[in-house]
Amino acid sequence: MSFRGLTGRTAIAAAIALTAAAPATALPSRKLNREQRLCSTPRAGHAECLDERLISKSLTKSDLAANVRRQTREELQGVKPAVTSKTVPAGLTPANLHSAYSLATETPASATQTVAIVDAYSDPTVEADLGVYDQAFGLPACTAKNGCFKRINELGKASPLPAKNGEWSSEISLDVQMVHAICENCRIVLVEAASTGYSDLGKAVEAAAAAGATEISNSYGGAESSGINSLNSYYEHPGVVVTVSSGDCGYFNQGCNGTAAANFPAASPSVVAVGGTSLTLSGSTWSSKAWSDAGSGCSHVFSAQLWQSEAANFSATGCGTERSVADVSAIGDPYTGVDVYDSTPSGSGASTGWGVWGGTSAASPIVAAEFALAGGARGVGNPADTLYSHLGESANLQDSTSGSTGSCSGVRSCTAATGYDGPTGVGSPIGLGAFAVSGTPADSAVPSVSGTAEQAQTLTATSGTWSGSPTGYSYQWVLCSSSGIECEAVSGATSSTLVLPASAVGSTVRVVVKASNASGAGTSVESAASAVVASNVPAVSGFTPATAATGTTIKISGSALHGATAVRFDGLSATFTVLSSTEIEAVVPNGASAGKISVVTPAKTVSSSAKFTPSFSVTSEAPSRAAVGATVTIKGTGFTSSSTVSFNGVVATSVTFLSATTIKAVVPAGASTGVVTVTSAAGSTRSSGSFVVS
Repeated sequence: MSFRGLTGRTAIAAAIALTAAAPATALPSRKLNREQRLCSTPRAGHAECLDERLISKSLTKSDLAANVRRQTREELQGVKPAVTSKTVPAGLTPANLHSAYSLATETPASATQTVAIVDAYSDPTVEADLGVYDQAFGLPACTAKNGCFKRINELGKASPLPAKNGEWSSEISLDVQMVHAICENCRIVLVEAASTGYSDLGKAVEAAAAAGATEISNSYGGAESSGINSLNSYYEHPGVVVTVSSGDCGYFNQGCNGTAAANFPAASPSVVAVGGTSLTLSGSTWSSKAWSDAGSGCSHVFSAQLWQSEAANFSATGCGTERSVADVSAIGDPYTGVDVYDSTPSGSGASTGWGVWGGTSAASPIVAAEFALAGGARGVGNPADTLYSHLGESANLQDSTSGSTGSCSGVRSCTAATGYDGPTGVGSPIGLGAFAVSGTPADSAVPSVSGTAEQAQTLTATSGTWSGSPTGYSYQWVLCSSSGIECEAVSGATSSTLVLPASAVGSTVRVVVKASNASGAGTSVESAASAVVASNVPAVSGFTPATAATGTTIKISGSALHGATAVRFDGLSATFTVLSSTEIEAVVPNGASAGKISVVTPAKTVSSSAKFTPSFSVTSEAPSRAAVGATVTIKGTGFTSSSTVSFNGVVATSVTFLSATTIKAVVPAGASTGVVTVTSAAGSTRSSGSFVVS
């Protein structure tokens, strides 16, 4: 379990900090670009992918046909088709998305989440394309090797994978990259169905749930038809977030085949139907409106559940007792779309490599990943219920009040309005508040960690302050880098205390706490990082400063120093104070010479690897006993031509400077037994013992 990038802040605080992320670049021009649907209209019993991309209007049909011939020829020759678009375009980046939706890149809860992507056919370059995307935007790698990414077939097995399909390859790249853009430390499982048939796609959904997915995103659909309700069981996974794109043909598919039906599986009451918006930035303010092509409408097959039918203004949709699509919304308009990298030719003649994508296919994985950031369904059977409980909360949901998806005689089934409406549902989540289960605990003061950060010592967690009268708490201890990021869970460390293992040495430690009550569990919150964990084996790792005059206080660092009984400078004892198990303050003793610093502990005596060099010191006098009038040679360091010498306080009138390490002085009249002191502009330094006047 990985907790990359924890910062010691709550998820909400992290989200607020990210609202000032990099602004969006200039969005693609409608004058220069046009939309291209990647998948064709499905036949009965089948679904189409719901992604769109922008291509230049300068590309004619003959240009696209020529590109298809070239790409096909390259593949037949066994050559990987050339990437023709190598520059990141002017779409929305991960930073833009996090800014627009006020999201943290990851949370303690999201590290436990697995987001599944269900699509038809196979994308042979999906992992490599994700790597290019991650590198371009500075995201952590998500690969099969590091355990972040996994690909299986509709039976839940790694092989055989279905045949490649260019149309669906673009869909797969979009879906996978959007999940990782929103949730950096979520695991991703790509489930590739054998065909576009609902039975195969449904089996893939079941395989995703069996693989442990906490969220399952489905970016496909088709108009409801007779008997479609028999397929609903594939999408019934209580406690798992199943998101589905609402469609790209507007209200009742008026923009395409005009079947006067809402899309399935978005119309299923078991899923979270995700509509599409146009997302724009003006100054520092993001705004959204209903995207004209987003799917919406009233189901002719399924009834509205209470959590939807009892929503304020639901009756204005004109759906009566029927299920309304959508529940929630996110970016869908390709003209305000997202950057995507896909190197597998789509078969349409569009360029390979970078492009700007949209469609409600982008919206579904974004919302699934947002649920993952918030910790998933959190015990709620149908997670859409949670979203409706926050309807009208402007701090948690961006309400799109303009735009329409077609003509519907003035009702809200196709027209955006204040509160619930068909095209955008309850709105677009801002931060993670819309995913909080009503009545569950919320933190107002983060947890903390107390105790000595040393191997074999015990750390104790305090749970912080929570509303909602928690009845219980869960704990997970994590080891982080010395700077407090790149965290990994400590296996089995789920109590309120942690005895620090040897593996913790050199790391910092956090505790992740979740409070619960009768309504369910709140969002996980992490403590600040501890000090860097020290070893319980005594050691001196260093000292500062490396050189100083006698009488100066220096700091000695190391491990297991709390039991120190003596500190010595090249064997000369010094006065000292133990500050912690990793730090001691010691005074450079009189008489100190260049040498190692040693610390005596009950376990053993340990020494520094480097030598301490005094900058001003008296190390010896020769002879050490003499009468008044005798000449004494004084050795040390830091002497100058202006240095003076005194014998037990009596200043010598005759001093000869020989070098920075040697002075000669005549014992003055009135001198008595005591220390020899040398004084210069740097101060005074004394001998360690007494000079005897005989």
